[in-house]
Amino acid sequence: MSETEVSYYPALAISVHGIRTRGTWQKSFDAVMSGTTMQLDAYDYGHYGLARLLIPGFNSRQIDHFYEWYSQMLRHHNSVDLNRYDKRPSVVAHSFGSWIVGYAMLKYEDIKFDKIILFGCILPRDFDWGRLFARDQVAFVRNECGLKDPWPKWASRFVRRAGRAGFEGFDWFSNAVENVFLEFGHSDAQRRKHIGEYWRPFLFQQPSPLGLLHGRNIQQGSSFAEIFRQTGEIDDEVFGRITQYDSCEPSDELALEWVTANPDIYTFLVDRKSQRTVGYLNAMPVTDLYSNIRSGRVAANEVPPSQVVPFDGAAQLKIYLMSIAINKEYRRWGDGLFQQAYIQLIAGFLDKLGLYAKRERVKVTHFLATAWTTEGHQICTYLGMKVVGADRFGETIYELELACPDLLNKKSLPSALRRLLRMYRNT
Repeated sequence: MSETEVSYYPALAISVHGIRTRGTWQKSFDAVMSGTTMQLDAYDYGHYGLARLLIPGFNSRQIDHFYEWYSQMLRHHNSVDLNRYDKRPSVVAHSFGSWIVGYAMLKYEDIKFDKIILFGCILPRDFDWGRLFARDQVAFVRNECGLKDPWPKWASRFVRRAGRAGFEGFDWFSNAVENVFLEFGHSDAQRRKHIGEYWRPFLFQQPSPLGLLHGRNIQQGSSFAEIFRQTGEIDDEVFGRITQYDSCEPSDELALEWVTANPDIYTFLVDRKSQRTVGYLNAMPVTDLYSNIRSGRVAANEVPPSQVVPFDGAAQLKIYLMSIAINKEYRRWGDGLFQQAYIQLIAGFLDKLGLYAKRERVKVTHFLATAWTTEGHQICTYLGMKVVGADRFGETIYELELACPDLLNKKSLPSALRRLLRMYRNT
């Protein structure tokens, strides 16, 4: 990446080394990243022997030491502003450094990064990235997995709260956590050529102004109520001129009953600067009501909470894609800064289904949707859905059978949907 191609420089990039080393690779990192307005810093916790790594108390103290260093370090870098998503630091962490950074973020909510690069990572595959995304502590993670690296496998057996993510990848299905598999050993990624070709372009990507929030990560009913007030404004803007909108609009009270049955029917798009909800997707697994919705006899506000089922129990589910809406400012399909808003929301939803397939053995067999808007028709087409009828207002009903044997052969299938289907086939 040439300097003329760079439109964004991070405020700060820090590096965290592993055990039994003083992190000589950090000097290479600084050299490759130098020559820009980006500031650099390194966390040096000294030579940390293997014996210490096996003692939980020593490791836990490193979490607190990192937090103290992080808090003091920020005072020396006036370019950093944690309240601005585009002024946050990024971090590269190796081996035990990945363990320190990950668990420090879980313990201390005021540790925030824009991007994280991990290599030789010894965090567990099921590390709780969901909590960190919900708290807006990180935007993107690049996890470089060394296929010739034995240390994550070793650490998973002998080090408390450690795991194999640096070898097998994170068991996390989100376009915000990328597992990159390389024919590397434990420290091969620290070469200057690799840093320049892969780490630098990743760190210099423009931060996304939008983040995802899943319903399962919202703990309080009062928070849902405020979000529904904001999504109601979006609905008025998107659907307000449609004739049947007033007679079909679900009330906030009904929506709160739905999330009592299954809070994760919602995927929200959040403006990271204002923390306002700017878009949402409502996708609810339903029981026998599915056939009535498919025939057009049931409107959105006629779905009783008793017909909404949770994502658990090794079930096969049919999902009603009730609605998707994005604030006008962000609702651009093919141009401008926010062209990925719809795709980000849809990919987040599909990756969520992958998470439930892996953890709960839940498989979705059908998607069903009624398109009211031009964007709605585009989204149904984007997902490969087929027209199966019309509702009582004459609006088109689409359906997708995920078990269709020819579905994976479609070249235009979204990558997140293709990934989900492959997972279903292999489990």
